[in-house]
Amino acid sequence: MAVLYLVLASTLSFIMVSLGQEPTPRVIEVRFVPSGSQGTVGLGIYNPSGKLIRVLSSEWTFDRFRLGFDGISTIWDGLDEAGEAVPEGSYSARGFIVGDIKITGEAFHFNDWVESPNSPRPAEITGQQILAGGDILLAVQWAEARVGLVRYSPEIKVRWHTMTPQPEPLETTMVSLATSDTLALIAQANRLRAVRLSDGVEVDLPLKLREIKAVAARGNRLAVLDAEGLRFWQLPHFTQEGQAKDLPPNIISIALLEEGVIAALRDGSVWRWQDEWTLLPILPGIVVQSVSSGQGQTFWALEEEDGSPRVTQYSFEEGRLAEWTPPPQDGQLTAVAGARESDYFIASLTAAPGAQRTVGIRRREGSGGWEYVFDKTITQCTDFGEKDGQLQPATGNRPEDISVSLGSNLLDLRAGQILALRATADEDGTGLSTRDGLPLLHISEQAGPSQVMLLSGAKPGTARFFQGDGTCVEEYLIANLADMTSFDAGTIEMGPDGETEPEPAHEAH
Repeated sequence: MAVLYLVLASTLSFIMVSLGQEPTPRVIEVRFVPSGSQGTVGLGIYNPSGKLIRVLSSEWTFDRFRLGFDGISTIWDGLDEAGEAVPEGSYSARGFIVGDIKITGEAFHFNDWVESPNSPRPAEITGQQILAGGDILLAVQWAEARVGLVRYSPEIKVRWHTMTPQPEPLETTMVSLATSDTLALIAQANRLRAVRLSDGVEVDLPLKLREIKAVAARGNRLAVLDAEGLRFWQLPHFTQEGQAKDLPPNIISIALLEEGVIAALRDGSVWRWQDEWTLLPILPGIVVQSVSSGQGQTFWALEEEDGSPRVTQYSFEEGRLAEWTPPPQDGQLTAVAGARESDYFIASLTAAPGAQRTVGIRRREGSGGWEYVFDKTITQCTDFGEKDGQLQPATGNRPEDISVSLGSNLLDLRAGQILALRATADEDGTGLSTRDGLPLLHISEQAGPSQVMLLSGAKPGTARFFQGDGTCVEEYLIANLADMTSFDAGTIEMGPDGETEPEPAHEAH
């Protein structure tokens, strides 16, 4: 009769699953005695082959369990992680008590712009301008290949005091960035976009432009070079003020002076428009690649001579005023943007393969010469790893787990003493788990970092945890790992209808 019952029950369960009905939950008590009075619990169910099939608790405190005379307990419904009823067999319940583990944030690597957890995280700087008062407006590309604007203050404690978020991401085909007293202007192939500096709101522009080649702004003036020529407008109402006649060929960069406009040509020459075009006499062999507004009637030029790039300050009346040549190890100059209130400029450099450097340079008062206002480098680190125990930006060697010694569990002599601890990352953040996937400890709420790595620390019972999102790598120090103990919550014999009582042991005769 018992055999017939088992056959009928198994057949009925098969028919219910075949018909798509939900499996019937079972009530199976999982009981254990904690090794201490404090900590959190990670508890899982393992199938007969030792594979984790269900997480019953992840960082649960003791008060989430049922308290009994012989320990604490929770309920397993007999289902696996996918919600399916488990087949017959011997299942084990085991887990870990996680005690007073210390987690401290140590550093941000490979991105000097990231100074705190609340800093924006640019993957690349695509444009920069110096605003009135010394703030820096940056056009940045984020890790998800979107471009936006952000405001940075290099000389006050709260660096990112003003943000200019965009309702929609800016297109990545950015030609140039310019700023007036009130607007940031982003020139793209077929349109000009304007964003208010005060609140980051985009405003509609009443301009019809085609094939924008360059844009410049200063105070309440705007200059745009497009297929129709070089035209000028008065802001904020965009009243057209005129157009430059008889353009020299192949203009690649423009900048507004207090009076007139400067244009750099593809052949390396520089011209000024003020009622008519005038050529700036430049020393032979010098090629100007781009120009930017400066103080008064001065302007900054990114120029090259005999393959050596430098930033030079010019005046049409006085000629060359000053120059700054980066040391060879600093990298190749790629862009320059000047301030209108002082002798101050920003330069972009390709510092090394996969590295972009942005520096703010200011004329030193009194003694002359130059001084750094800020110096920031972004190093490409999407494939970070380790070499000889040291963090590297592009090795690709990322150990995921380490072995740690656990504390003794005097209440469970079957408990293991060595644990393979693994770094994990998912949509809920990052953390530590066992090698088979039982969650033990939450590290960060940062959702979906693309890579994680775990290395042993310098002292016993410590580890170094690294997580990267494509823009930087965060490092955490984890201490007191010995304050973890394992426990065995016993074996569960599953029959066709749920847990069965184990057969009594037979005495030997």
